[in-house]
Amino acid sequence: MRNRRRLQLGAQLIEAQFAIFLAFTCATIYVASIPTANRSRDMADKSNVAVALAQKQLEAIKGVDPSLSAAVLFSAGLIDSATPVSPNKWSFTNVDNAAFDNPARVLKNGQGFITIEQVDIELRRVTVEVRWNEQARARMIRVGTLVADMNN
Repeated sequence: MRNRRRLQLGAQLIEAQFAIFLAFTCATIYVASIPTANRSRDMADKSNVAVALAQKQLEAIKGVDPSLSAAVLFSAGLIDSATPVSPNKWSFTNVDNAAFDNPARVLKNGQGFITIEQVDIELRRVTVEVRWNEQARARMIRVGTLVADMNN
């Protein structure tokens, strides 16, 4: 009877040690995954901000005169300057309009660009690009649409 009791106590001790080991392993995995989950959430948040910023800018552009001239965009506060940064490309990195966010304010090293291309006589392709740095990597989001100028 004593041997049986000893065996039961030994088995219970092994079971308790195994349960402690499993609990410790689960806790270690959980704690180790928290930083990765936080980084992933942060990256997703910044991507969402960039997409929202690009879409907001695109909608604002669609709401102005369909000629989409640099003077019209500048007077509406949608670009930094009427002078293009490259052919058919304007910056909106630092637009200072209370109604519109600018990439420099909401994203680390944020930059924004608008490209307007003449597709047809009364049709323009508008592309909005938002760039930012995240964890020493360059990120970019690009959205676009076609805008018809039916006033001609």
